[in-house]
Amino acid sequence: MLIVVGRATLLSRYQLAEVQHEIERRQSFWLAEGELECLWTQVRSVQAGESLPSACQQIAHQVRWASPRDRQLTATVGTTTLHKRYRLPLPDSAGVVKTSSRLMLMKHAAFAPDLARLSTENGWECIALRYKYDVYAPSLTTYHPDQLPYRLYQGFPSDSGRCAESYHSVDLSAKSARSDYQYSPTLSPFRDLFGVAVQDWFQVMSNPQVGRIPASLNEASGQIRYQNALELPHSQLNPECASQIEDLIWQGKMIIWVYGGCVLSDLDIQRINVAIQAQFSQQGIIVLIQDGLVGIESHHPLQGMLYQFISPQHANMVFQGWADTGLQAALIKSLAQAPQYNISPEQVSYFQLGSFYPAGGLVLDADKRFAVVQGRIDFHYRRDLMSKPLSLIRPAEWRGESWHEP
Repeated sequence: MLIVVGRATLLSRYQLAEVQHEIERRQSFWLAEGELECLWTQVRSVQAGESLPSACQQIAHQVRWASPRDRQLTATVGTTTLHKRYRLPLPDSAGVVKTSSRLMLMKHAAFAPDLARLSTENGWECIALRYKYDVYAPSLTTYHPDQLPYRLYQGFPSDSGRCAESYHSVDLSAKSARSDYQYSPTLSPFRDLFGVAVQDWFQVMSNPQVGRIPASLNEASGQIRYQNALELPHSQLNPECASQIEDLIWQGKMIIWVYGGCVLSDLDIQRINVAIQAQFSQQGIIVLIQDGLVGIESHHPLQGMLYQFISPQHANMVFQGWADTGLQAALIKSLAQAPQYNISPEQVSYFQLGSFYPAGGLVLDADKRFAVVQGRIDFHYRRDLMSKPLSLIRPAEWRGESWHEP
């Protein structure tokens, strides 16, 4: 009888210990889960800043890079470790220039790359350009990351700065370039950047975070005055676009949507940069120019991204306004040197004269139209310029896995 009672007592103690252990395990899980939620709240508010508030520093945690476009949050309580991966506010795919236009780079072009992932070859998959149709260039070069005077992005490992051999072109023509210049026949530049189908572009244009030009698009409250894309007036070349872009920057807008064509001079680019540096310091802006020609005559880089967008409703647009820009003579001269003959100015949606580049990336989304760059380009891409403006309409997001407990 005593033996039976003793065994029952031992069993009861064992069961109590198991129950206590399960309670502690669940408490550890909940504490770790709460820490991850706290960290995630901070990520959403400051977009992955390196400093974390004291409220999220009571439990052992780690924020580390999982890939060039993902970061991972980890929290540990006792023997419980949870981690969760999130996507940074970046375009879906790597690439400094993305184009559905037919791009012609008339002189040598060199690029600091965007990074896709580590290659199986001992190096990075470095991506300079993605093109949907074709690209012409007599000479293309991609820098190794460790050849640059700056880190490609905050947190980039200083001891890992080489492109894989198959993703590294040096003084090669577009026809001979390696995988750093990628033919991407399914490329949708709008979805890639904004995360929505191109047919839903009005949804992005009407976002309250977006500053719109001209001001006649807006109510006195600043809200867009139109309910849908079909109500918009006919787009026109806007001779005041540069000063209007500058004004919106001073008003604190980091995403600027120009409806109609726009031409920017060297002085315009400099004045826009002064405003950006005064308002946003180390950040950049996104300038999107819709349904009109884009002309650039400058030797200064823009502190931000430039996006030319021809909407699906105007897919057959012809560009008859070059005579009103002061760039027509230079454009005609460039077309005479082009490898493809019989290109008229009306087929050219984008023309650039000079060594200008937008440091946050260039997107040319005028399907099958020609984009002509007449100038030697040394494109020092800095993706960190885009993290804040893009987060305003496409914030960081979980990658979709459930909580993971090793």
